[in-house]
Amino acid sequence: MKIEGLKAREQAVLTAVIHHYILSAKPVGSRVIAKKYDLGCSPATIRNVMADLEEMGYLTHPHTSAGRIPTSEGYQLYVTQLMRVESLQKSIKKTIRENVDTLDKNIDFLLNKTSEILGNVSKQLGVVIGPSLDDAVFEKISLLSVTTERILVVLSLKSGIIKSIVVEIKSSLSQSELDQTADVLNSRLSGLTVKAIRETISERLQDISYGSSDIIRLFVDSADKFFHFDEKKIFVGGARNIVEQPEFQPQEKVRSVIELIENKDVIVHLLKEVSDKPGIFIKIGDDSQPDLSKAFSIVSTQFSIGDQEGTLGVIGPIRMWYPKMVPLVNYTAEVINQVLK
Repeated sequence: MKIEGLKAREQAVLTAVIHHYILSAKPVGSRVIAKKYDLGCSPATIRNVMADLEEMGYLTHPHTSAGRIPTSEGYQLYVTQLMRVESLQKSIKKTIRENVDTLDKNIDFLLNKTSEILGNVSKQLGVVIGPSLDDAVFEKISLLSVTTERILVVLSLKSGIIKSIVVEIKSSLSQSELDQTADVLNSRLSGLTVKAIRETISERLQDISYGSSDIIRLFVDSADKFFHFDEKKIFVGGARNIVEQPEFQPQEKVRSVIELIENKDVIVHLLKEVSDKPGIFIKIGDDSQPDLSKAFSIVSTQFSIGDQEGTLGVIGPIRMWYPKMVPLVNYTAEVINQVLK
């Protein structure tokens, strides 16, 4: 398609049709455009322009309806060249920041709640994919006495993520003995990736002459438990919002939404192009695809946990208000980045 060949009037009509269809969810006629949008031309002229846009592949008309609706190509042109991004309302910014600032810094809890915030504010499906932490750099171990036979193991990554585990030990150890053991563990493991520690810990902890041999053996034997930070997790919030969209009211289409929410592989499929793309990424549902992806669009971006990157965004029907979704997703990522520095 020759985007650069679109005339100013064709751009204006396409934008007006998309805006009205997003608001109404009904095919748009030339009289409506002439009446509600000040384009300076008659319904007949608009009708001719709409016919031209349909011929170019940017509009289509369902069945025998006289009105038109945008195609995926039409939306793609709109979001890349015609859309004017809105300023995010101060009240929405305040809602996002206040909600995120009050969250526990437990990473899973924070990301789960962020997906709910995105879903509630956007009235779409909020999605957050946590980063894979296998390549995250390990910082230190702390060992704290809880009772005579239990200790608290705290593992910290340089990205700021902390994991705590309470373990039982066979013999009572003083805090100074625990500190000495933590020192030797840190001297051998600090600065390595989580994956490298799991794969090489037995060799790295050989020939240690001080610290508790029982605890050192516990770390060697249970490395997969201690140094396993969950792979990418997917958090979804706002399911009720997307089910209420007009596109998904027929019962058979509600099933597609339920499948999207329950089958995380579908979400991964929708997001598979996002991870390597900086900035805001908009993926428009593809009419040519036979699977679920043709019914949904996604607006997403990356966020950072230290040197590890995750993805957050909103998924909704192709007919969603992109000028609002873009700043919403972008601002939420900024807030998360600040919180997780």
